Amino acid sequence: MREAQERALAREARKVRESFAPVEGGAVAGRIEVRWGRSEDEVGIAELLDLNGMPRWIAFEERFIVAERGGKLRAALRYRTESKRLVLGLLVADPWAGERKLAQALYTGARDLGCEMGVAEIRASKEPHVDYPGEAGYRKRGGGWRVDATRPVEASEEPDEHPSSKTTFATALLRRLGWR
Repeated sequence: MREAQERALAREARKVRESFAPVEGGAVAGRIEVRWGRSEDEVGIAELLDLNGMPRWIAFEERFIVAERGGKLRAALRYRTESKRLVLGLLVADPWAGERKLAQALYTGARDLGCEMGVAEIRASKEPHVDYPGEAGYRKRGGGWRVDATRPVEASEEPDEHPSSKTTFATALLRRLGWR
């Protein structure tokens, strides 16, 4: 009985450790690269949509920001542009690739891409049960998330510095096991 509990605790500890791993950029295997979607990404985005139970045609009708890991498309974030504004929408990710890390990378990357594009503000739709934009430095405003794209990312706004990621490993493990 005790050995089974230790194995379960080790398994949960591994899951928590993985969810708190830092988001990295670059094209090296294991790192996440965020960029604007291209026409050749449509098939990969369609596969992601299909994996998430959504119609494939969306990939060919909408524009996406994509995240790659190891040269393979792992997640996509739908976007549209308005006057001096980038509006982020639907997030789809490979269910086996670690949605949290990919979402953080996408929302942080969208902020960087928006700065390059010269937009003043980036808005993200509010989705129930997830705080991915908040983990990437966005602020809750009205019915969604917003971030000022005209000022550079400050150290306190980096995904690793978000208040939810300051939770200690032990506290996160206890919460996950339902002890706190």
